Amino acid sequence: MDRVAIQAGGIPGNVLMERAGAAAFEALRARWPAARTLAVMCGVGNNGGDGFVVARLAREAGLDVRVFQVGDPEHIKGDALAARQRLQGTQLSPELWAHAPLPAVDVVVDALLGTGLQGEVTSDWRAAIAAINERRANGSAVFALDVPSGLHADTGQPLGVAVRAHATVTFIGLKCGLVTGAGPEYCGELLFENLRVPPMVSAEVLPAAFLLD
Repeated sequence: MDRVAIQAGGIPGNVLMERAGAAAFEALRARWPAARTLAVMCGVGNNGGDGFVVARLAREAGLDVRVFQVGDPEHIKGDALAARQRLQGTQLSPELWAHAPLPAVDVVVDALLGTGLQGEVTSDWRAAIAAINERRANGSAVFALDVPSGLHADTGQPLGVAVRAHATVTFIGLKCGLVTGAGPEYCGELLFENLRVPPMVSAEVLPAAFLLD
């Protein structure tokens, strides 16, 4: 659906990323209106790009924000790289995460791993997910972007380990794994944002299932 929105719908990828970040930040403020401190954990793909947008908007809104980069920043390309550069334009630069406990903040934003994850989570990613879950256990709220990192987007099973979010905002289309298997346990409150893509995007992609309300 992302591809159809970009190629057939004529919506540039960077516009979708900006819309996703803006929608996520709006949802975060609505759910935790008293939050003043954020830690944003960003990966190297488009999920991390969404996180950079959230961090920039939070900074511009006057919140106290720290951004932690997990993974080699040299691997960040395209729209995600542009979002990172726009963040740096606010004089806020991502810090390389050094396997240290996350600071005590009101909300931790999980922007580590998106829907493309297939194999078991290992190495720095596993440790970063554990750090987010530890911060939750110590009183911070956890907000996941698109899918909790480590959760298989199709099956709803954790791939070794996954973020346990209080709320998850997902974009353009609901992923089956958010509502099947262990998905609801890891997602918490599930929010949906279609990012104002035209109806033809949904019409071009056959659904895998229908969600009964």
